[in-house]
Amino acid sequence: MRALLRKAAALSLVGAVGVVAGAGLYARFIHPFRPRVNHQFVELPRAHKHLDGVTIAFVTDLHVGPHFTAEDLEPTIRALRHLRADIVLFGGDYISESPRYLADVQEPLTRMASTARIGSWGMLGNHDVANIRSRVMEMLEPTGIRILTNESVEIETGKGPLWLVGIDDILLGHADLDAAFAGVPADAPRIAMWHEPDRAELVEPYGPFLLLSGHTHGGQVRLPIVGPIATPKLGKRYVSGRFTFGDMTLFVSNGIGMYRPPVRFNCPPEIVVFTLVA
Repeated sequence: MRALLRKAAALSLVGAVGVVAGAGLYARFIHPFRPRVNHQFVELPRAHKHLDGVTIAFVTDLHVGPHFTAEDLEPTIRALRHLRADIVLFGGDYISESPRYLADVQEPLTRMASTARIGSWGMLGNHDVANIRSRVMEMLEPTGIRILTNESVEIETGKGPLWLVGIDDILLGHADLDAAFAGVPADAPRIAMWHEPDRAELVEPYGPFLLLSGHTHGGQVRLPIVGPIATPKLGKRYVSGRFTFGDMTLFVSNGIGMYRPPVRFNCPPEIVVFTLVA
């Protein structure tokens, strides 16, 4: 009987080790490279219901570097081509680790931007500033993505104007909300972008009905019941998904790429597609 018990225990241990090893391999080599398309509906303010049906694709945190390559962006590019969103927005952190990866990411970013029916805009994240802001901006210039740094732009959607506001990175940049919203007419519909989500309540008084953030990667590793096991500075309060601040919706995307450690578990990379509804 004891021999049978020892054999059963040994088999159980081997099985447990196999499960853990399998989960580890999936988290490192499969899960991070299968982006999902996350469809979200955002209700428009009553005065701006004429924008009903406008679609916006949000792509953030590509983190092209030693663990996530430009080739790994191909599923994202294919999805964007299929979606053909009116507007494509980019949430920053285009590269990781070194400016040498800038040359790798330029061409796939150009293809992503070209999928937008109207145009593409973006902002910078903390990794972009850390890898020398001027070099990142130079790389982005020919891609068709206009970067907004504490500034706004009026987008003509074909259904009326929509204002987009980009706020500079708060960790390593110089975020200035007053400057960012200064040019937006008082009664205009507006969407804002800010790489880090944890100061969202500061944006709500400026009147955007939607604020888009990334930075957190959704936690990258989310354990059942426990949730994310680690999150970055200014990405701890609002880690993933929708949050409400008065009349403003904050959406925090899981992003596309990954940072240290280079794994994802129970936290799929995603392209978020917002449809504005009356």
